[in-house]
Amino acid sequence: MKVFLFAAFFLFQISSASAFVVESGYVQKLSGQYAKATKISCDDSSTDYCRQICGDLKQCQRLEPFCRNCAGTTSPLLRQLFTELSRVFSIQTKLSDIRPLVNFLSGGRYVLLDLNSVFNYYTPVGGEAFQAELAQFCGASANQALLAVSLDEVNQPQKLNYVLCRDESGRTAAFDVAPRIPELGMPLLKTQIYFNLN
Repeated sequence: MKVFLFAAFFLFQISSASAFVVESGYVQKLSGQYAKATKISCDDSSTDYCRQICGDLKQCQRLEPFCRNCAGTTSPLLRQLFTELSRVFSIQTKLSDIRPLVNFLSGGRYVLLDLNSVFNYYTPVGGEAFQAELAQFCGASANQALLAVSLDEVNQPQKLNYVLCRDESGRTAAFDVAPRIPELGMPLLKTQIYFNLN
């Protein structure tokens, strides 16, 4: 239901006068299904970034991969992000060179979470509580903030890599983040179990 309500009214809009802008939302595929997608817009000074991410010079969109265990309450990382983001994580530095972000996005193993994320099963979608958490990182542009989360080899949420905010000119600014306590925000220990069937 959340997907339908959010996706029914989502349209990507072209950002004007912005050098490099990252947006996230939903697009309708030819099959009629909705899919989560990232839209990248570039101006003349950032065409190399768009070319690297998706092969176009000015703007493009690419589908985000299926996020396993994002829909529901089984991901400890998503629980932390949606309920106690500013307590668990801190902004480190603004990326002066956004090439690491471009490499991250061109890799394709990520999901972008925003204020209206359909993966938010913990607080009201678009609600004041999560907006206040995003405002701790992005200030007045909290309603456009994106959390860039990497996915592991089976597409489960693994790590919060970047917080993306809009600067005064409307461009995307990327910030490194780190857990306030090293043990928090880290992936769960994975132990391989072997069975001897003799």
